[in-house]
Amino acid sequence: MDIELISKTSDFLKIIWLAARTCKSKKNPQELWDEKPSQEDMERIAGTIIRSGHNSVLEHCYVTYAVSGVSRSLLAQYTRHRIGISISVQSQRSVSQSSDKNGGAFDAVVPHMIESNEQAKEIYMGQLESIQQCYDKLLELNIKKEDARFVLPNAASTNFVTTLNLRSLLDVYNKRVKTPGAQWEIKEMIGRFADLICDEEPWLKGYFISE
Repeated sequence: MDIELISKTSDFLKIIWLAARTCKSKKNPQELWDEKPSQEDMERIAGTIIRSGHNSVLEHCYVTYAVSGVSRSLLAQYTRHRIGISISVQSQRSVSQSSDKNGGAFDAVVPHMIESNEQAKEIYMGQLESIQQCYDKLLELNIKKEDARFVLPNAASTNFVTTLNLRSLLDVYNKRVKTPGAQWEIKEMIGRFADLICDEEPWLKGYFISE
């Protein structure tokens, strides 16, 4: 998989500080925004908010990622997290998966356990090749892409753009990285989401720790 952070709220800490202070200050948010709080004070307030679970102010901070080369299986899991998360996905209905268009078989994800087992990988790749042949033959019979795609497997690769607010990112991280038994692919993706935002906002590292 390939993941890139392409956009984010310019200053997470200042936005969180502003939203939190607005809730408990006589000053209006315009006046507060003109203040210059210290890094220490902003981190203190952000930490108090996150630890207390009063995370609504975190929703003002967003991050957008470009994601490619992940499976439709991952997509099905990720789209269960709907609140505070937006996603725009490459369409199998519009984008042909024919061998003529791709210069070979459609892109697919191979699970690590299968990749490391020669016999299992041979079976797996053989099935993907069979599916490709079926898809191509359906198109040759003038079956529309939107119907031919029904034979494509969960392994088929897809690409998407996704935007999360910080509250939602912390929530999905807790469920897909910290929770025992989370599947490897989505665990890796969300872990990389966290790493990328922590590179931009280092103060967040203490809140994205897997257990």
